[in-house]
This record gives sequence, structure tokens and C-alpha cells, in this order.
Amino acid sequence: MGTVIVLGYRKGIAEAVARRGLDAFHVVVKEKGALAGTPFARVADLEDAQEVLRVVAGAAPDGVVGVVTGHEQGVFSAALLREHLGLPGDRDWARTLRFRDKYLQKAALPPGVGRARCAYVGPDAGYGELAELLGSPFVLKPANGAGSVGAAAVASEAEFARHLDRGPGPGGRSGRGRADAAWVAESFVGGREFNVDGVWSGGRLLWCAVARFHERPMATNTGAVLASQVLSREGNGPFVRRAARLAERALGGLGAPDCVFHLEAFEDGGDLVFGECAIRTPGAHHPEIVRLTHGVDLYDLTVGLALGEDPAALLEPKRPEAYFGYVYLRHFPGVELTRADFEEHFDFHELHYPDGPAAARTGSYGRAGHALVSAPDDARLGELVRRIVAFNETGRV
Repeated sequence: MGTVIVLGYRKGIAEAVARRGLDAFHVVVKEKGALAGTPFARVADLEDAQEVLRVVAGAAPDGVVGVVTGHEQGVFSAALLREHLGLPGDRDWARTLRFRDKYLQKAALPPGVGRARCAYVGPDAGYGELAELLGSPFVLKPANGAGSVGAAAVASEAEFARHLDRGPGPGGRSGRGRADAAWVAESFVGGREFNVDGVWSGGRLLWCAVARFHERPMATNTGAVLASQVLSREGNGPFVRRAARLAERALGGLGAPDCVFHLEAFEDGGDLVFGECAIRTPGAHHPEIVRLTHGVDLYDLTVGLALGEDPAALLEPKRPEAYFGYVYLRHFPGVELTRADFEEHFDFHELHYPDGPAAARTGSYGRAGHALVSAPDDARLGELVRRIVAFNETGRV
């Protein structure tokens, strides 16, 4: 028996640890019901490596054999803990900054990888100078953000000031209280957004899946529904191959460690433009739709890499029998829907849409519930996703 330190809670990672007969010691920001009966400690911020190290040292869990995280905010702290404890997995905490800081990442990309122009937004930066450098609108986001939290396209001095005033962003509010590296501004890239989820090992792309978003995740900050679907290699062969090559060039140029990764990019006309890349398990329900489609468990691979296991031995992709997508269902003013309403009109692999008091709660991306759906090919899957999104937004089929 041994103990794995897990930064943040994700069900798939907890299950992968348990399957190996190991104990988990969780370090979390928020206590969850799923942690009942499991040792854990709370911190204010998973990104604060000193705080994480102090709480681990104070708890002194027995027989630690690995450190793992499925959260963007835990990547730096996990690498530092591995170095301190002499454990397998990525220990280069300095290198992780190329996968946390949006400016440092884009600056480190090799020539030939298309990307947005990017600049830090210091305390004295103004809208006009940034618009002259990047064009208008440009995208404003926390430099070390996670998901699309705090990201917005701004097209005026008023929007720029208003967004910085309300945050969220590290380093406090706008004006002189804002830190030099808390925010970045990026030139706006058009086109549809897609992502590549996979495994990087030994300096090469071991395996990946490509998915396309229904709308940009950033649009969820203004009320859009987050949805994504896995793309078939048969129906999208040239695009999938180009997306994989983009991932190879980006991860190789950034010197990625052995990792499970999540890369987001844009299909802008005939060009593929790099967005950003994380060296952790994909968020939202990407791991679930990848596993259901391809039989590849990215949670399990994340744990295996943190324990020093050979990822190639854990990879057993299957030929897809169906293609899967997810929809993060929301509440919309004037649209009253129940779980039964969704089930009346659509077939689901999995549906979570609480009724009663629990219905008032919302999570990341405005999520009030989620749906996992499938179809024999991604064209029909895309149509199904569009219909569910439209029903969620309007209550009409």
C-alpha cells in the first residue's frame, strides 16, 4: 500500500488511484461530499505552492508514492512537491510556467506555429496602446487563468476598465493594485475553436483525440452553452491529422514533459492557430467523451504517469462504435425545463439535470446540469448537439 497526494478532486482520478490499491490524500480548496471517509486538507489556493507544501508537511501522509493533479491550478505545486519528495513524474516546476502563463507560453512557441499576439497588461497599460498593438477587439484574460474564467473580448476603453475592475484576476483590482503579470491581452483570432487531448511521452505524441466546440468556451461568460464533440478520423481525416501536427510542433517546441495534455486552437479559414496548452487532464467532460469514443482513459494515464508507469502500456485505443459529445445545460430566464422535458425529446447516454432545490445551483461555465450523447458519426452527433443546445436555450424543439 502507498499514498498518492492528489491536488484537487476529480472523480476519475480518485477512481484510478483506488483501482491500484493505493490510498489518496487530497489537498482541496473546497470540501466535497465525495471526500467523506478520505483524508484531506484544505488550502486557500492550489497555486500557492508554499501553502500546499506546508499543509502536506503538516499532515505527513504515510508512504507517499506519487503526486497527481487534474487541475490547472495544481500543476506548479505538483511539480514542486515531486521534486521535494523525490517522486516520479514531472519535477521541473520552472518549466511548468510555460504551461501556466499565457504570455510566456506564446513567447516560447517555435517559429511556424501560428498564435495570437500577446502582451502583459501592467498597472499603467491603457486600452488605446493595447488596441494599437493587438487590434480591436482584443481578448483580456488572467495570465495564469484556468478554463475561460475571467476571459472577455473588449472593444472600448469602457469595456477594458470595467472588465479589470470586476476581475477575477490575481493581483487585485484595476489601477495601481494590479500586478504586472496578472493579466494578458491577446489579439482576437477568428474561426471555430477545437481541442486536442492526448498523451505526450519521450518527446513525441503518443496518442491523441480531436474534438470541436459548439461555441468558444469564452462565450459561456456571456450566456452561451458549452458543448463539445469528438471528431471521427474517417470523416475529418485531413483536419485531424493537421490538428495532431500542430500539437506535435507546439508540445515539442515548448519542451513538454511526459504528460496528459489539453491543447486548444482555432480553425481560422485555412489556418490552424494555437490557442493555449495545459499539461494536465482535460477539464469539463472531455475525458469522459474520449473514453466512451476511443476507450482511452485519460484519468488513468494521468495517475500512471505520476507513478512512473509506462503510458504506452496503458494505451489500448479501440475502434469507435459511436462518437460522443457533452452539453453543459444551463438555466435561461423565462425557460422552465425539467429533466423529464429533456428525456421526452432526446436520447441520452447520461443526463444530469436536477429538479427541486438542487436546481438552483450552478457550476463552472454556468452549468446547471450536463448531458452525454452519442451518434454513429460526427455529422449526426453535431446535429444532435445543436438541437439539444437550442432546446436548452428556448424550450422549443
